[in-house]
Amino acid sequence: MTFHGFTTERLIGIPPEFFTDVLPAITKPSELKVTLHLFYRLSRQRSRPRRISWDDLYRDEPLRRSLQALSSLRSFEELLEEGLAAAVRRGTVLHFVEPLDGRVRNWYLINTPTNRQWIERMGTSGIVPPFEEPAERPGIIELYEQNIGLVTPLLLEELRTASDRYPAEWLEDAIREAVRANVRSWRYIQRMLERWAANGRETTPYQAGRPIDIEKYTGGQLGHLFRRGSDESDL
Repeated sequence: MTFHGFTTERLIGIPPEFFTDVLPAITKPSELKVTLHLFYRLSRQRSRPRRISWDDLYRDEPLRRSLQALSSLRSFEELLEEGLAAAVRRGTVLHFVEPLDGRVRNWYLINTPTNRQWIERMGTSGIVPPFEEPAERPGIIELYEQNIGLVTPLLLEELRTASDRYPAEWLEDAIREAVRANVRSWRYIQRMLERWAANGRETTPYQAGRPIDIEKYTGGQLGHLFRRGSDESDL
């Protein structure tokens, strides 16, 4: 879709520290999209403090479309949780829980002096401390280099795109299958992922005693797409 330009000269103000300190450190697309969307939504509020609830974010259709564009295989709720949690861990966003008629309401605020003072007046017991990020499984780049081969600059972008598009366990399993089949090629892994996304994954667990028909992939009309052994060019 081609964008035909903005309809107004009015811009949304973003603190300069976002560009100097925060943006260079962001690696998760979900965190970037959620943070920018928070600035947009909160800039339109007149009441103080400017805050937005989880429910409002969950009902936000532009935000839903924005996050779902990252991956059709991950739910909007999962991507929203990931983006918010990353922003809270970084300290860009404050998370406050307010008791409400036997329930609670989750509020999100930009981390500013005014908002910190409001939270202190409300009571520090409602502050949700940032959760430590769980120990991450090996990243796609590390996993690829450990099992397949060297990641070239051209391949790097392909791997990053795949890590945003597919669940981490799919990437791990596809690399394992490539190793088992002794077809150490990104093309082989990529097509496996595309096939899983299009047709669904087989639920039958891998059986060591069942031989893999390598000729099925390396022979015939599509044989030129796959090579035995290492794939030095990858692209």
